[in-house]
Amino acid sequence: MSGQEKYVCDADSLINLHRHFARACVTGLRQLAKSEALYIPEGVDRELRRRTDRLSQLIKQHEDSVVVRLSNDPRLPTEVARMERVYGESITVGKRKYPGFWVSQAGRKAADSQVVAVAKVLDLTAVSDDNAVKLACALENVPCIGWTEFARRLGLVKQLPLFQ
Repeated sequence: MSGQEKYVCDADSLINLHRHFARACVTGLRQLAKSEALYIPEGVDRELRRRTDRLSQLIKQHEDSVVVRLSNDPRLPTEVARMERVYGESITVGKRKYPGFWVSQAGRKAADSQVVAVAKVLDLTAVSDDNAVKLACALENVPCIGWTEFARRLGLVKQLPLFQ
C-alpha cells in the first residue's frame, strides 16, 4: 500500500494498546501487518513473546512480514551498534544530559536502540513513549509518536464532540 505511513513499535506501546483496546487493537494491528505497514524489531518480538499471549500470536501469524531480523539487512547491525554507543549510557540534548537506552529495567538487553535504528534505516515512524527513544529519534531526525497517537491513527480513539 503506497503512501501509507509505516510504523516500528516498541513492546510497551503494543502492550499499552492491547491493554486499552484489546480486540480492536488486534484487528487494527492485523490490518497494518497485512498492508506491510507494521514492523517489530527482533528484540521487541522476543520481549512480547515473554510477556503477552494475544500479541505474540498475532506476531507469529505475520512473522515473516512484521519481524525485522537485524541480520537480514547489513545496515541494521552497524546502526544498532552506533545507536547503543551514542545513546546507550546517556543522551545529550543541548547542554542537558538525559538517561540513555540502558537506564531501564531491561538494561543493556533493551530493544530501544533497535527501534530507533530500524525506524531510521527503513524510513519508518517509531512508536514509543520512552523518553530515551523520543530523544534519540529527535536527534536522528526520525519521526516518533506515542502509543495514544498511534491508537488515534488506527481509529481506536474517537474524538468526542466539543459541545454535548
